Amino acid sequence: MLLVASSSTLLAQQRWSAGPRLGVNISSLYGKSSYYNAKVGLVAGGFVSYSSINHFGISADILYSQRGGKYDQPSDRSSHTQHLNYLEIPVVARYYLNLSGNFRPNLFIGPSLGILLNSKRTNSIYQGQSFPDAKTDEEFEPLDLGGTAGFQANFKVKNRQRFLIDARYTLGLTNVRTNPSPWLGNSTVALTLGYSFGIGRNY
Repeated sequence: MLLVASSSTLLAQQRWSAGPRLGVNISSLYGKSSYYNAKVGLVAGGFVSYSSINHFGISADILYSQRGGKYDQPSDRSSHTQHLNYLEIPVVARYYLNLSGNFRPNLFIGPSLGILLNSKRTNSIYQGQSFPDAKTDEEFEPLDLGGTAGFQANFKVKNRQRFLIDARYTLGLTNVRTNPSPWLGNSTVALTLGYSFGIGRNY
């Protein structure tokens, strides 16, 4: 009976929430022979999150994520901007620094899957000569597997609603290019604002 009562209490205090997220990516492409610098892009989508009465929780996002980088190699007077637009699906475990209250900061870490939607190269200059913008879908892998980690500040606005400030770093662990050499991976810092709504009677 005690176990049943304890389980009922636990379930009564578990919390689900969901909402939108919007912000900016600061992204680049890294590798042993990379000449890419950072570019700014949009990140937007939604999330669903679960937390129990202890310090732990889990969340998943579905995001439209603009990545890529700005290529610059002055030695041969070459430069371009590479755009890589993904459907990004991170799933992270969260550790809440406190159990309850109007402010619930948390740390998180987990895997992230990127599904390439489209890509293009713009502002292309090679050996001082300009070239038109071009689609580059065939040059890049359709999937990108990586890891993400970060910090989220979680503020209560009113009953069952919270305002979120999220900062995260996502590191691609696979080569994004279909050509194995040179190896290039995604590197992205994302800063987003979100708004969560409690789901269910026990939030």
